[in-house]
Amino acid sequence: METNDNTILEMQQQMNQLREKLESQKIVNERILRNSCGMNARRLKLKSSIPIFAGAAALLCMPGLYSLGLSVPFLVFTGALMAVCVVATIFVRGLIPDVNKDMVSAARDLVRFRKIHKDWIKFGLPALAVWLGLFLRDLWKNTDVFESGLTVPVVCGVLVGLVVGVALGLKNRRDVLDASDDLLAQIEELKG
Repeated sequence: METNDNTILEMQQQMNQLREKLESQKIVNERILRNSCGMNARRLKLKSSIPIFAGAAALLCMPGLYSLGLSVPFLVFTGALMAVCVVATIFVRGLIPDVNKDMVSAARDLVRFRKIHKDWIKFGLPALAVWLGLFLRDLWKNTDVFESGLTVPVVCGVLVGLVVGVALGLKNRRDVLDASDDLLAQIEELKG
């Protein structure tokens, strides 16, 4: 009878040791997952900062457009549009959650960030089309640029810049959405 009691006691001790090891393993895995979430959140913030820098660079180039002889109302519209885009992007970037806090609110903020970022194209592409139309109209009305022979090079430069900019913007958009999906999956894993 005593051997059975010793065997049962030994088995209980082994089970307790196994539970302790599993609990420590769970803590280590959670810590690794939180670190990975933090790295993904930083990568997401970096990727979502690219349009801010591009918009700020465009705002700094505004005086160069004035030297082409473009109208002041067009330049004011362009500057206002770029400023709105930069401010909105800064606001949306601020929705990227701090993953070291509550995972439920982090997931909610990330879903909100993703939705706004995804829907931003519904504003961006029409605004870009309006801007391009106004630019071409302003260029057409400006006889100084038209008579100097700069119209074709300027229009070609703008069109090439738009194609390259839209392509890079769409790639960055896809990268940001993919990174937010990855981060959301990790947060859901941590919540579970």
